[in-house]
Amino acid sequence: MDDYKRREFIKLSALGFVTIATQLNSISAYAQKANAHFGKWNEDTKLNWDAFLERLSQLAKTQHEVPWDQKQYTDQVRQLLLQCNFPAFENIKKEMDAYENKRPNWFESASLHYEMDFQVSLFQFEKGEYIPHHDHPNMTGVLNVVSGSLLAKNYNVEEQSSESREIKSGEKTFEVKKCILREVENEILKTGDVGLLTADEGNIHSIMPNEFTQMVDVFTPAYQYNTNANWYKVNEDGFYQGKEHLYEAEYSITRF
Repeated sequence: MDDYKRREFIKLSALGFVTIATQLNSISAYAQKANAHFGKWNEDTKLNWDAFLERLSQLAKTQHEVPWDQKQYTDQVRQLLLQCNFPAFENIKKEMDAYENKRPNWFESASLHYEMDFQVSLFQFEKGEYIPHHDHPNMTGVLNVVSGSLLAKNYNVEEQSSESREIKSGEKTFEVKKCILREVENEILKTGDVGLLTADEGNIHSIMPNEFTQMVDVFTPAYQYNTNANWYKVNEDGFYQGKEHLYEAEYSITRF
C-alpha cells in the first residue's frame, strides 16, 4: 500500500511540474509587464516577446505627438531590439524552422506582428539575394541582424531634378524622375548589430547580405494599402560630377 501511494505521488508530482512549466512563459510575460508598469525596466533587462511588444506599442504612440522626435524614437527601438533574443522566441523560431527558399533570387518575409502604429517583420536571405535601393515614405525603420551579415547603404535626397520622362509597361504609364543622392551610411552589419533610418535621414537604402542572413525589422507606422515605396536605380559607377558620396539616380512613379 505504501509503495502504491509513493508511485502515485511521483506521478502526480511529475504532472504538477509539467503544468507549472507550461505556465512559466505566461507568468514571465505578466511579470515583465508588471515591472514595466512600476518603471523597473532598464537597458539590461532581457525582454520576452510580449514585453517587447508592450514596450514597442507604448513607444510607437509618440508618432502622434507634434513634433515627433524620430531620432529619439529609433534610438529607443534600437535599445529594445538589443534586449531581445529573437531566435529564442517561440513564434520567431517557428518561422525560422519552417524556412523555405520559395523565391530564388529574392528574399523571404513573414509578418510577426501588425497594428496600425507599427509592424514587425522577419526577412530571410540566401547569399546573393538582396533588396535594391528603395524608400519607406514617411516611415522609420529599425533592423536587427539575427544571424549572418549584410551591407547596408543609406542615402538622402541631395537635389531633385526637374527632368522627367514617361515609359509604358503593359497598360500602365510611369513617370521616371531624376535626383541626386548623398550616401550617408555604408556599413557592414553583423549578427546582433542594429541599423536604422528615419523619414528624413537615410530613408533610401539597400540591403545586400554577404551570407545566409536573417533580420527582424520594425517599421513605424505600419505599411498601409496605399503606401507606395519608390525604387531607385542608382548609378554607382562613379560620383556625380566627381563629388564624393554623391550619386545620380532615377526612380519611377505610376501616372495612370
